[in-house]
Amino acid sequence: MKEVGCILIVDDTQGTLGTLLARDHYQLLFATHTSEAFEHAARHTPDLILLEASTAVAAQFDLCHRIRHYPKLAETPMVLLLEQRDNALMQQALAAGIDDFIIRPYDEIEVLARVRTLARLNHYHQVLSEWSRFEWVVEQTEDGYLLLKNGDDIVYANSSARLYLSLLRDDLTGESLLKQEKALYQLEPMGAWENWPQPNLAQTARYLVRPENSHQSSLWLQVDIVEFPTNKVDEQLVRLHNVSEQMNLERQIWTFQTLVSHKLRAPLNGLVSLELLSRTDLTQPRAHHLLNIANESAKRLRSQVIDILRYVDSSQLLMQTQKNLPLSGFAELVHRVSNELNLASLSVSVADELLKHKVNFSIEGVEMIMRELLTNAQKFHPQYSPEIIVSIIPHDNNMVQLRVTDNGRCLSNDELIKAWTPYYQVEKSFTGEVKGMGLGLAMIARLVWSRGGHCQLRNRVDKQGIMVEFTLPLQDE
Repeated sequence: MKEVGCILIVDDTQGTLGTLLARDHYQLLFATHTSEAFEHAARHTPDLILLEASTAVAAQFDLCHRIRHYPKLAETPMVLLLEQRDNALMQQALAAGIDDFIIRPYDEIEVLARVRTLARLNHYHQVLSEWSRFEWVVEQTEDGYLLLKNGDDIVYANSSARLYLSLLRDDLTGESLLKQEKALYQLEPMGAWENWPQPNLAQTARYLVRPENSHQSSLWLQVDIVEFPTNKVDEQLVRLHNVSEQMNLERQIWTFQTLVSHKLRAPLNGLVSLELLSRTDLTQPRAHHLLNIANESAKRLRSQVIDILRYVDSSQLLMQTQKNLPLSGFAELVHRVSNELNLASLSVSVADELLKHKVNFSIEGVEMIMRELLTNAQKFHPQYSPEIIVSIIPHDNNMVQLRVTDNGRCLSNDELIKAWTPYYQVEKSFTGEVKGMGLGLAMIARLVWSRGGHCQLRNRVDKQGIMVEFTLPLQDE
């Protein structure tokens, strides 16, 4: 969209029009013959075309016909300059598509005023036309589109955006994007929103997350600022892209991988006894012991495979149909995971006033979170033997705070910011190795966000190590 008026002048043999209009700082285009004039008009879409009547008037009228039948230029105003009033010629000109006339000798002030009016009206017409086309396009898409002022005040919202944000009134005055945090959605990850609407320096996606409940699954809207040709620096065009299906699919894949890895590792290790049995005298007591181990491992393997197949069939491990975790059983769950990982130093505490409550999170979900956090604490410790402190204390608004602290390494600011990003592997910069898929923390964050919680990762201030904090909702009594 042009910021200054553009005027095409055709056959200005005396050069007077160009000199006159240059005073108003228009973008001026000049053509000495009609074919050149049409090429200029088609390429630049001027706001006004001025034609100097000449002996080649028939060619000029042909040009007018071509312009009027060219969709891009059909509404462009055209003015013919005449040396004298000629009614017959003027009738022909009107039939060819001319909109107005200027007859010499003309008053310069009058010419400037008429040119300015015609150019401005056509410019506004083009703006409205472009806006109408934009509005038609965005009304056909499933993505939500918002036009914001100062990054927050909603000036325009298409149908999808209105549906996502429950904008029911026709008048959007007073409607805000950021207030959604207190209404339907959470702004996640919180660090990515700190400099909104400026570009996100961490280059992590910004989301509006509507937590799941017993009536509906979680809704994830990825929020992107779209490059928009406007001369208003306080306006932003924002796209709301529904990525819920992608998020849920990635969560299910990660959950399945974690489930398989955890459930199959122990029984498969037990079956190693079969190899030892093949090298043992079967009459010896040790052979009987190894056979018992292999038998128990085979039974356990069968049971675990059945559990995995049951999960594949339902794909609902972490949904609300699962039993929520009583906080009275949290310490036992953590110690069980700790023992499986052979962690030597771990303490767990739950505030007494919380022991009678349940967290609004499935037992399986909390176990997966703790397994990931304890595994990371072990993996990032220089000697792989961290001292870990796990606690749950009350938090505001019917929430609890789960905190996991270790004494391993500290993280750089870049690592802290990007830790919630899928496939970002902090350990690569630490050990030079790439272990796993770099999904764990990102998937944990998505699980927590989808249930209405928050995540925070920071370095300890008292000593080496990191502190991971989650706020989780309590189950309604």
